[in-house]
Amino acid sequence: MPSPTQTKAVTNLFHNAEERAERLIAMLRLFISGSLALIILLLVLRLETDLDAQFQKQVGYAILVMASYFALGLLFLTIVRMGLFRPWMSWPSAMADCVFILISGWASIENLGMSGLHLMAFPTVWLIPVILACGALRFNPAIQATMAVVLILGVLITFLVPAGDPLRTAETMEVLYAFQPNLARIAMIALAAAVLVVASMRIRSLLLRSIREAEARGQLTRFLPAELDDQLNTHGLDEMRAGTQQRAAVMFVDIRGFTSMSEAMEPTQLSSFLGGFRACIARAADVSGGFVDKYIGDGAMLVFDNRDGTAGERAVQCARDILGNVHDWQSDVSIGIGVHIGDVFTGVVGDNGRLEYAVLGDTVNVAARLESATKDVKVPVLISNDVYDSAYQNANSWVRFDALKLRGRSGTITAWGLSVP
Repeated sequence: MPSPTQTKAVTNLFHNAEERAERLIAMLRLFISGSLALIILLLVLRLETDLDAQFQKQVGYAILVMASYFALGLLFLTIVRMGLFRPWMSWPSAMADCVFILISGWASIENLGMSGLHLMAFPTVWLIPVILACGALRFNPAIQATMAVVLILGVLITFLVPAGDPLRTAETMEVLYAFQPNLARIAMIALAAAVLVVASMRIRSLLLRSIREAEARGQLTRFLPAELDDQLNTHGLDEMRAGTQQRAAVMFVDIRGFTSMSEAMEPTQLSSFLGGFRACIARAADVSGGFVDKYIGDGAMLVFDNRDGTAGERAVQCARDILGNVHDWQSDVSIGIGVHIGDVFTGVVGDNGRLEYAVLGDTVNVAARLESATKDVKVPVLISNDVYDSAYQNANSWVRFDALKLRGRSGTITAWGLSVP
């Protein structure tokens, strides 16, 4: 059974496909209506006999239908290009196609006084296969089935229309099956075939795109924190590659004296030890709403999104929870934690062979240097003054360092160290 994340990814994929399909269908409407209007005009001009008033009216109907169909295509193309398209709009769009065909057929029957049983003699009705072929581009079986039902029922109901002028039927049928109208039918068959070719190309393109994106996701999710799955599904891989600039709190955690500790451990002991340590970090991150960006040997980097304005406060609470978790797990293990808040770049970096989620910027560097400085000032947690100001901490729990020198950086910063009794 697919997970909610997988379901959302599939839903987004189909929504994007539906939007692209509606754009393509709108363009096909413009092409089909323009082509058929031109064909009708050329065939009328080449007729060897003059058309009577009713046939002239019939040609006017056909041109009006094509103009309306062109306007429909232009409307939906504008909606899509303006970013106003929503998935539900595919339904009225599809039903409009069916209504155009059925109204055109009924108007033709009424105008020429023919029985509804002669409906299929009108070239316009041959647009039905074209319409159904366009519907296949939406990848929505429910819409496609509904279109088929509406068109079939509409045609069957039109069959019930009685002849208004039986004496005219023979003359009309001779005109409707003349060489020129048959050319129009052939043109519509060609259009239906062309649309089906386009549909096949669309299906193939979607399949290839899905395969490529699945491969990219497979590479990325090996390194992507699970908490960012929704972001990947919502914005897509291309947008995440472009990256964003945002404010976040960054934390680095490291075990003190790990090198000497690891030398005394067997491989299985070392693996179990690191697993227990990382579990302490993961539990604290889950509670505080942060996520582990990456584990680095005996350390870890955590990120706290600041969209709700509480990143600093949550990061400090996470630091306290990590200290408590580690103490409960193995009380003789000492750790250092550094936290800073500021602007960072977040996004996907790398080529198609290796994609990785990255959080970059000076904020990350300062947090790493603060963690390293905990060894020098002999405190388990160091936070920058920006974090302290945003976290609303009790000053009695902290020691102020007014001119702390960080390794590899010029100048000094104000930082606060957690006072542990």
